Amino acid sequence: MKKNKKYLIIIICFTAMIALNGCSLKKDNGAFSFMKDTNVMKITIQSTRDQSYKFTVTDKDVINDIYKILLKAKKVEEKSTLSPDYIFEIYEGPENIHKFNYITGLDKAEGANFYDGNNNYIVSKRLDNDIIKNFWNIRKPLDFEKVYYNSILKGLDQYLDNEGKGLKVAVNLDKDLEMAKFVLSTDLLKFEKNLSKLNNVTLIGDKKEEEFDAVMSLKTEGYTSTKYKGIITFSGKAGSNDQIYYINDVYENGGWSISVTKEKPENF
Repeated sequence: MKKNKKYLIIIICFTAMIALNGCSLKKDNGAFSFMKDTNVMKITIQSTRDQSYKFTVTDKDVINDIYKILLKAKKVEEKSTLSPDYIFEIYEGPENIHKFNYITGLDKAEGANFYDGNNNYIVSKRLDNDIIKNFWNIRKPLDFEKVYYNSILKGLDQYLDNEGKGLKVAVNLDKDLEMAKFVLSTDLLKFEKNLSKLNNVTLIGDKKEEEFDAVMSLKTEGYTSTKYKGIITFSGKAGSNDQIYYINDVYENGGWSISVTKEKPENF
């Protein structure tokens, strides 16, 4: 009897181990089986905010790495409401192209981050960390999120305290083509939350500029490891004068000094 119980315990333990191991393995979703056995000619990855920011993957090992990430993607019903950061085009052949939108940096609970017109998937952040970040030939500037967005907020603070007091202001970053390639939807979401703390300020999105009293735009003049320069312009309705602010940030003593002034700095 004791011997039978011993065998029964061993069988139960062994079965439990198999079940746990099975649960830990993500199931192949089957949706990207066309990529198996290196049937893909190439993959292009295009920034949605800068049409010149695009690279092409032809290396079979890299394509296989992307395939391994995608085959573990989880199919879901809902996609994220954020705008896509990149467009993936997977070339199974010259005339057979699979096109997907991709949003970087999303948490699993925030909806699908990789989708086409029919199917939505949650893809591991490895697609961003292992593939995109390793293959861009241009790297994001030092402390970009901190310097770029905080400079804009400082400019807005000054404008709202002076010429823009009481006005309804829109922020339009689409015209800053120099930095568009580094702007991501998840970063814009955080920035938008900070904008909500200001009175009557909105990230323009799909709204019309005519709905606002003034529109803020930004043109980056240069970004190095020690300096960031840009020009903020507040354009009012017809007949009003544009208001110009100058960004002249400097990295010194281990940190960034954010400076926004109405007066043009020397050697700007």
